[in-house]
Amino acid sequence: MKKMSLKMSLMFVITILLVGNLFAADSIAKTLQKKGTIYLTHDLKISKLKNSEDLFINDELETAESSFAAVRFNDDNSLVKLFPHSILKLNIEIIDNKIAKKNTVTSGKFWAKVTKNKAGFEVATPSTVCSVKGTEFLVSVADDGTTDCYTFEGEVQMTNKSSGAVISVPAGKKGQSTSAGLLNINDFDPADIDADVLGFIQETIPEKPKFQKPKSPVKPPSVKPRPKPVAPDGQEPTSDPVIPGVQDVPEVPEASDEPQKKDKNWNMGGGVGTINIGENIYTRFSLMPEITFGKFGIGLNIELLIDGNGDVREEDWDEWQDYINKILYIRYAKRGDPFFARIGSFPSYTLGHGLVMKNYSNMLRFPAERQIGLQLGGKLPIKELELEVFTSNVTKNEILAFRPTIKPLFGTNIPILKNLKLGGTLAHDKNQYLGLTEEAIALVRFDTDGDGFFDEDDSDPDGDNLIDPNSLDGLSDDVIQEMINAGLIDDFEDLDEFELGTDDVTVASVDYTLPLIETKFFTLGHYAEAAKILEHNMGFIFPGFYSKFLIFDMALEYRMFEDDFAPAFFDELYDEQRAYIVYETNDVVSKEDLLWIREKSQGWYGSVTANLFKILYITVAYEDMYTENSGNYRGLWGKAALKQNLVPKISRAEITYSQTGFDKLEYFKTTNALLTGTLAYSLGGSTQLVMTYQERYVDIMEPFGEIKGTDETVTTMNFGVEFKF
Repeated sequence: MKKMSLKMSLMFVITILLVGNLFAADSIAKTLQKKGTIYLTHDLKISKLKNSEDLFINDELETAESSFAAVRFNDDNSLVKLFPHSILKLNIEIIDNKIAKKNTVTSGKFWAKVTKNKAGFEVATPSTVCSVKGTEFLVSVADDGTTDCYTFEGEVQMTNKSSGAVISVPAGKKGQSTSAGLLNINDFDPADIDADVLGFIQETIPEKPKFQKPKSPVKPPSVKPRPKPVAPDGQEPTSDPVIPGVQDVPEVPEASDEPQKKDKNWNMGGGVGTINIGENIYTRFSLMPEITFGKFGIGLNIELLIDGNGDVREEDWDEWQDYINKILYIRYAKRGDPFFARIGSFPSYTLGHGLVMKNYSNMLRFPAERQIGLQLGGKLPIKELELEVFTSNVTKNEILAFRPTIKPLFGTNIPILKNLKLGGTLAHDKNQYLGLTEEAIALVRFDTDGDGFFDEDDSDPDGDNLIDPNSLDGLSDDVIQEMINAGLIDDFEDLDEFELGTDDVTVASVDYTLPLIETKFFTLGHYAEAAKILEHNMGFIFPGFYSKFLIFDMALEYRMFEDDFAPAFFDELYDEQRAYIVYETNDVVSKEDLLWIREKSQGWYGSVTANLFKILYITVAYEDMYTENSGNYRGLWGKAALKQNLVPKISRAEITYSQTGFDKLEYFKTTNALLTGTLAYSLGGSTQLVMTYQERYVDIMEPFGEIKGTDETVTTMNFGVEFKF
């Protein structure tokens, strides 16, 4: 069964190699004007369209409510406009050494003023193909596919896809084509067209850019890379190739009813709601201003937590570190620039290919606990040398990481190998025991004198036959004074204390990445990594492949781990798993201490991210490692995100789940599992009602090995109103 799985996996890789002979194109058009929110889909990634943004073959534009866009093609200055609730896909073909535009409108309204050319201009709808060689016209597509074509100048040829019937629609006429195969022509009155549509058609567009003749109309030129996206919170994408996994689900665009102003360099967000911290419920008021200027960006998170008595939670304001913790992030530039930096929160941080640090977050206990991390790095003009350092908390510097990368053959003309990148990763935790919370330490109970009574319940906890003064509640002052005079009270109890101790851990790795095919429609690359946990054993990834094709981002890698080794030692749950207390013995056990249960194993890890009709975004990753003793170490990760506003007023809906280190998936709740969810309901304008939920698990009560009851489930739930202006 294992051999069959290996053969199928290799066939999968070979198949991908065979279909990778596609080509890419330069920018074919540019945004001239936009109003409201327009979503751009490029290479299966969704972002908000910007003014003056370059557009490429197979880019897709989708307009929200009250949103408009104007686009001009680069080769002949043909102008098109898109109206609310419309979807347009851009495309070109080379016909007789001329660039022909073959665009697709699946819904909504599309207007075009086309410059005459021999190759022509086409607009395809679900029922019809509209062809012109130079004219002005408006296409409207109904929900059932019925297509209306209003010709203002020139002539439009309409071809019905179902019946094959063809009609020519001259100026002043409206042609109609149905999914049933019918075609007809009628006169049209401009009053039949929506006033907002006519208004935007007649609106003046900025002056045409200077025409530049394409260098080679016979075939599309070489790829012009698009700039790397920046996440909404300022987190920069990794400079290493993205290996698809649970962290790589395409972000679903945020809903907005307000037009986005160009060059706006600040915005203000915030919220009002409630939050649970431990057993206490607080009313939460927050302001989250974000400011950008040039390559700089700063985000703050200023919160007031007020208890039932109307008092502000003092723990958030009584130390100087608390004021630093109000910084959500400060950033400068991005990976790949000569210098880049970020200080603040890191929701997900990966180095290399993940054998050392993958999806690590310093926000696991946020907002009950806040950490200010730091990322510094730069790029030197020596073989593309890049350096990066990281700390999870600048006030404590407990978890540190360092990574260099270099392209040793950069600047040569050696095919493929000139893009080879070598890298290394080093991560260190100076004391895993510092991961214990104050609440966990407070649960430790001692019986100093060994009389069967815990110290807090014992009137003489150290067994010296003298009474602890803390156990005299209820006695009168006269009685207490008599006992003091008789020497029966112990002013100092010699009690056992909890000693935390130290236990550091270091993990290091070396890796390489080799892009094999890079086109607009298809990418394929190879990678490998070898890692070692110091004073323990090693793990390897070889071979590894990553790919993008159609609606899928994929990864497939073969893993070989020696005993006493765990991959992704610094993962999303690391802050919770650094250490725990065995309360029966008061022993502290670190994550490193548990490596002894790891057996030698090997197997496959694979992940697939899919964009399903721009409705649902799903990522599933699975690891299956098997040992010589037929034991298994398996891991499962998943995330599902619903397209915004697919359900009216639901601006965001997503859920994630992960569980690692299991043999059989018997329990949904384990100490290695994490569940999170977010639901946002739009209240109109820039305000939304948001609920976030996180669930993680601790095994502190008998029977051990199974999570039961609320005492072993750690939940964090936020519920409130968020706004931006």
